[in-house]
Amino acid sequence: MKQMSRRSILLLIIMLCFTAGLVILGVVFAINASGWTSYPANRHIYNNKAILSGAGSITDRNGIVLAQTIDGDRVYNNDKNIRKALLHTVGDSSGLIKTGLQNSYWKKLVGYNLVNGVFQPSGQGNDITLTLDANLCATALKALGKYSGTVGVYNYKTGEMLCMVSTPTYDINNPPEISEEDEKYTGVYLNRFLSSSYTPGSTFKVVTAAAALQTFDEMENMEFTCNAGVEIEGEWVSCLSKHGTLKFKDALAKSCNAYFAQLAVKLGPENLKNYAEKMGFNQTFKLDGITAKKSTIDYSNIRNIDLAWAGMGQYTTLVNPLQYLTMVGAIANDGVPVKPYIIESITSPAGLPLHFKLSKTDSRMLSTEAARTLAEMMRYTVKTNYKDSSFPELNVCAKTGTAEVGKHAVPHSWMIGFVRDESLPLAFAVVAENAGSGSRVALQIANTVLQAAKK
Repeated sequence: MKQMSRRSILLLIIMLCFTAGLVILGVVFAINASGWTSYPANRHIYNNKAILSGAGSITDRNGIVLAQTIDGDRVYNNDKNIRKALLHTVGDSSGLIKTGLQNSYWKKLVGYNLVNGVFQPSGQGNDITLTLDANLCATALKALGKYSGTVGVYNYKTGEMLCMVSTPTYDINNPPEISEEDEKYTGVYLNRFLSSSYTPGSTFKVVTAAAALQTFDEMENMEFTCNAGVEIEGEWVSCLSKHGTLKFKDALAKSCNAYFAQLAVKLGPENLKNYAEKMGFNQTFKLDGITAKKSTIDYSNIRNIDLAWAGMGQYTTLVNPLQYLTMVGAIANDGVPVKPYIIESITSPAGLPLHFKLSKTDSRMLSTEAARTLAEMMRYTVKTNYKDSSFPELNVCAKTGTAEVGKHAVPHSWMIGFVRDESLPLAFAVVAENAGSGSRVALQIANTVLQAAKK
């Protein structure tokens, strides 16, 4: 009897170990199966050149094919400019561009699931349709010209991304030999719209202005004096002009450094940090699941002179273009942002929808009153500083920035803003690296892209 009991216990232990082993195997399989599947040696997905081949098509919002599989090879659009403009969105065949859809969405493209793996009865993968306009992206690429940088445009009412371009780029059909020493291709595998952060320069005055509007009463009457700059803690904060005594609206329109330096000190680090974080700083943003680099501020143990520089977009402040675009969309939407997205639909080979996209609002970034006042100030800035002739037949609210990035380096050129038009509700963010004045370079790029979008 005792012998039988011992045998039963031993058998039970063996069964429990076996069951536990199966559970562990199942968990390991569930976690790692997609990684095992994606090895380049897997001929269900890759051809003998280790190029993704078992994938569906990627098309733009107008049905223009950006990538497709033909006879086991990955084939891209026949227009060189479109190929270069959409490189960082579509991705390369070898996965060097990590945020490209062919890398980040390969499971959807090949039809992978945990049950069937990559088996599809039809032998075809799933198709992805984007919200992007390929021709508009090509226009943005041309507008950027020789400059490294990025352009983003989205519909701030629906969240649809219409344009996302990053330079430098290259033709995926004729990839160059790229070495680390070649400055022409520095950061070429990086989607600058998602994975870069920049000193914002005077565009950050919009954030400082938003914080002030939500902190002080009757902000429109607050005055500071500019004598071609201002002295703070024994150090000089310079301004491009001697503006004299200014009120709030004119200070933003003239982009007065002295005014915003003094305003930032009056706000204090806690107020500025609090409202900046509500507008997306130090927060994580994603574009259809692809994580963007954070916009960051750090005011810990900050001196007033450093806070003064921070308030006008210098110091250690860094901005990611996706966050900035979302922020501008919030200003246009009375303080509530609509989340940007680029994937309109994913369909199976049988035409069945596998992806449903609805416009989603995010947490309020600023009060309704502050958003409306700020929009009017940005509109006033365009009318009095840049002039409406810079944006023919467009009702634009915007702010430029000339971001200092070192004593001997040419500043980055910035412009952020939106079109205030129910029929053309577009927000935009433009940055051209080492291009100089925002009102000369980024403004021209923004207008070129917006005029193309209007058509």
